[in-house]
Amino acid sequence: MSRWIRIISWFLPLGITVAGLGCLIVWSKQPDRFPLRTIDVTAELKAMKEQDIKATVLPFLPKGFFWVDVDSVQQSLTRLPWIQSAEIRRVWPDRLEISVQEKTAQARWGEEGVLSTEGVVFYPDVTTLPEKLPRFYGPSDRAKEVLHQYLNLLELLSPIGLTVQSLALSAEGSWRLVLDNGVAIILGKTGLSERMGRFVLAYQGSLQAQIQRIAYIDLRYTNGFAIGWKKSVQ
Repeated sequence: MSRWIRIISWFLPLGITVAGLGCLIVWSKQPDRFPLRTIDVTAELKAMKEQDIKATVLPFLPKGFFWVDVDSVQQSLTRLPWIQSAEIRRVWPDRLEISVQEKTAQARWGEEGVLSTEGVVFYPDVTTLPEKLPRFYGPSDRAKEVLHQYLNLLELLSPIGLTVQSLALSAEGSWRLVLDNGVAIILGKTGLSERMGRFVLAYQGSLQAQIQRIAYIDLRYTNGFAIGWKKSVQ
């Protein structure tokens, strides 16, 4: 009999402790026990509004301070088109601190998309876009290549003070761009830097004086280029 008494004396406190912890967990899960009352957003927002971020987080608050799923909150925020990353932190006793980093738009992508400076295509509300973005076209799986080529072209054009208004990569791998003065440049598939360098040299020579009369320049030639004149030119 004494043996059973010893066993009970060992397990009874453990059982009471486990039961107590269970009751405490159930009690702490009640929404009114440790409510989350404040959402603090710490970020320099340009494309998004703070209330949009808070509206995304609000459905998670009823879980309370201890039981709010911060991973799910983070995933919901990063699904927003403009959000690059998000960090969530609980601050005792009733505050949720949200830190987000927005994507930076590099260019429009096609008719509805946007290309970030990281080479990621995303689809935000067009009313949130910055003005005067260049426009890119091409297969989505080659977006980073288009971005790289754009930056390369900007560097090549910098000596003559021109920039790129639009850049297109066809499904066949051919490149075409439009300068900010409206002149189209047909580059083709290979030797792009060399061909653009040839254009820059010609522009610095006699081409600049005639540029307003030119509709397009075809650089797909070994030692020169072809010029397409505007229709008003006789």
